[in-house]
Amino acid sequence: VGAWNMLVYGTSMYVMEKSSGNPDYSRSKTAFFFFFLGLVNVMFNWAHHVYPVPNAEWIRYVAYSISMTEWIILLRIIYLWKKDMSKARKKRFSVLFRIQVENEYLLVKSRTRNYFQPVGGCYKTLPGSEKIYEKLEVRPDRKFETEKGIAKNDLRVYVKGKNVIEFFKWYDSKEDRETSPWREFCEELLTTKILPGWEFRYIDYKFKKTIKTPIIDLNMKGKGMFVYDVFDLVINNEQLPILKKLKENSSENYIWVTDEIIQGLGHDAGAKGFKYEIAPHTKYAQNLKWNK
Repeated sequence: VGAWNMLVYGTSMYVMEKSSGNPDYSRSKTAFFFFFLGLVNVMFNWAHHVYPVPNAEWIRYVAYSISMTEWIILLRIIYLWKKDMSKARKKRFSVLFRIQVENEYLLVKSRTRNYFQPVGGCYKTLPGSEKIYEKLEVRPDRKFETEKGIAKNDLRVYVKGKNVIEFFKWYDSKEDRETSPWREFCEELLTTKILPGWEFRYIDYKFKKTIKTPIIDLNMKGKGMFVYDVFDLVINNEQLPILKKLKENSSENYIWVTDEIIQGLGHDAGAKGFKYEIAPHTKYAQNLKWNK
């Protein structure tokens, strides 16, 4: 019976995690305590089921208490999951470029925050996306401001937990949304004149990986989830000399840094201090995975 219970509990927590996108249901301290409590129950669960077997009364009471405690914890986890499914969590879908010349990577200054990050930004929605927004009760994030005012049509939205799976299906279908990273490359490097438009009017790039974070705490309070499509710029013979020359110039709008400095989010071991402020998602793109 105890082994069957653990199978049911494990399956339930897996479904709750996948349906909500929140790993806390299977990785929190409560979840680990639940596992070890269940393990104890596997060993002692028989004590309150096999009454004809001679044993001390206290053993039956302890076994019964353990079994009932399991159900109390499980019901609480399910209650929190149902509550979580009705909440609208922030979701942001972005593109990031890794631009490497020799052993250094190009990062640009954020237009809204005081740190450096990879070239990239939020995908945009296209006409027709309002149908899925209405169907799934998706609410655009109106708090993000640019130098031109509130950002419009960004795939920066609030989605209720119960609709997350279906919203991701729509996102993966690439229907009624931007799919190319070209606009962000153009806005951050060509429009700003960091790179010349003629030589970079056409670019080649390789898709590397989609990185999904778990639900994490946001700097602006609340919790949210981020999705990044990472691309590598394929540099041709005409573009390489221009990028090498760019490395020789200093600017407050961009920097060239090594992998070591990216891993330290700006910390320079040689200087024994932070040389730059680098955004955490720079490290996600560099390593092609989310990590704290």
